[in-house]
Amino acid sequence: MVLRDAARRIGAGHLTTVGPEGPVSSFVPLLVSDDAHVVRGHLARANPQWRTSDPTMSALLTWVGPDAYVSPSWYPSKAEHGRVVPTWDYIAVQVRGPVTFHTDDSWTRALVAELTDTHEAGSDDPWSVDDAPDGYIDRTVRSVVGFDVRVTALEGSWKLSQNRSAQDVAGVVAGMRARSDAGRSAAVADAVEAVDGLGRRPDVGSD
Repeated sequence: MVLRDAARRIGAGHLTTVGPEGPVSSFVPLLVSDDAHVVRGHLARANPQWRTSDPTMSALLTWVGPDAYVSPSWYPSKAEHGRVVPTWDYIAVQVRGPVTFHTDDSWTRALVAELTDTHEAGSDDPWSVDDAPDGYIDRTVRSVVGFDVRVTALEGSWKLSQNRSAQDVAGVVAGMRARSDAGRSAAVADAVEAVDGLGRRPDVGSD
């Protein structure tokens, strides 16, 4: 699934819930199930968000990245007709659904272990929770609260210069690769080229 895979690549996102004083958001690592029906994560136990969230209101989870500014100076069409403006290229995914918070240590420990294994998978020497001293992980787990969101809506958008000509797209890629924030802009350039390889696929709605 396109949106699931994009969210997994980004990895972390914002959990937004509604409390007595309005919306509250926390940036957290997230795991998306294979069928994209459930998203899990954890908050610090000291974070009041989990205590104050209204259980009758859906939570919102958002992932953003990569993203970068697009200068109209990069478009060859600027010299042709001048009808160009600045914009921003990005990938964004969001889900909505009811959230359940878990204070059971065994649930949270299993989540922490899976999060660790997921993000250590590409390492030459992957770290495991089992590598920590006896009792250390147990104490750490007690300092966090787990949650899951049962997904009722999954949406996303690819704003990656799909509306530009091939010449303008090439200009965007070259401009981004020449920028000083090389890592961030290069990631967007890669994404622009990947979409171009799929035939200038339009923005993604629901998945």
